[in-house]
Amino acid sequence: MTVKPLNEKKFAFITCVNDEILYRRCLEHIESLHIPEGFSVEKIRINGAKDINEAYNDAMRGSDAKFKIYLHQDTFIKNKNFLSDICRIFTRDPTIGMIGVVGARRLPSNGIWFKNNWWHCYGKVLEYRRGGILQKILGPFNKRKERVVFFKKVKEEFMPVVVIDGLIMVTQYDVPWRTDLYKGFLYYEGPHCIEFIKRGYKVVIPRQETPWVMHYGPRSEKSKVEHRMIWEGLEDRLNIFRKEYK
Repeated sequence: MTVKPLNEKKFAFITCVNDEILYRRCLEHIESLHIPEGFSVEKIRINGAKDINEAYNDAMRGSDAKFKIYLHQDTFIKNKNFLSDICRIFTRDPTIGMIGVVGARRLPSNGIWFKNNWWHCYGKVLEYRRGGILQKILGPFNKRKERVVFFKKVKEEFMPVVVIDGLIMVTQYDVPWRTDLYKGFLYYEGPHCIEFIKRGYKVVIPRQETPWVMHYGPRSEKSKVEHRMIWEGLEDRLNIFRKEYK
């Protein structure tokens, strides 16, 4: 199979879409970014995806952009210099394969990077959600609002980690997404980070004075049953992940 050369002056934004309003806001933020001189941008929209790994693989193979930004439809990039910043980091160290905004230097035994693992978690992100100690008391009366979710501070320009959150994953090398482990949209980021590291690439989180992105979240609240189904599905995938990468 012939490997086509990548365009080193091109960015591709790759997104699975099932909510037009959220994706339109995502695009508005992308279109407001400063584009480095000489670079071009393409936006790849994936409709009707059943499996995020297959969708991302198809988009990856179909794009000649060297720099690929895989992001959720509800991820809004706030840092206007985002493209220049990621280029600077990738250029500084060619062994960096992927950049995220939050993640962990160690995976706990439960497999979830942010669960019971605070001392090893780094980065920050904006979220639009309910939160705080009043969440359980007030329920829906505790209005959603913009909040900074922060972990330990990255003091250097960037920090190597073992996993990043899938809300935004930026690559400069094409590594196949694992489609053989499980299907759907849960816990795809864990295997992909490990696949980069296995190939000798670093996965890093940059220093952010203010959060580079916002994770807006779904426009409607999930029910308790939906939340339970998500966590049950996640646990099934984590069991497979732990066996594969033990």
